[in-house]
Amino acid sequence: MPQGGPYLNTILPVFFDHSRHKLHIDDLDTTPDVLAFKGEEGLSQPFTYRIEFTASDLDIGAEQLLGQYARFSLHA
Repeated sequence: MPQGGPYLNTILPVFFDHSRHKLHIDDLDTTPDVLAFKGEEGLSQPFTYRIEFTASDLDIGAEQLLGQYARFSLHA
């Protein structure tokens, strides 16, 4: 099959389906779309997660995001 043929058009959307990642930020009226995430965990170490997202609402100020409670989940 030629490289980049129709097969890739049908299989790639499965791997890049952003609906599998959910981010909810308390008191935010829009639903963010997760672009990427990276997490680090270790024994007796604090965990950190970096989540990159976009939103359809272009008027989100930093005060609406910083210090807010949020939930991030992965779905199969």
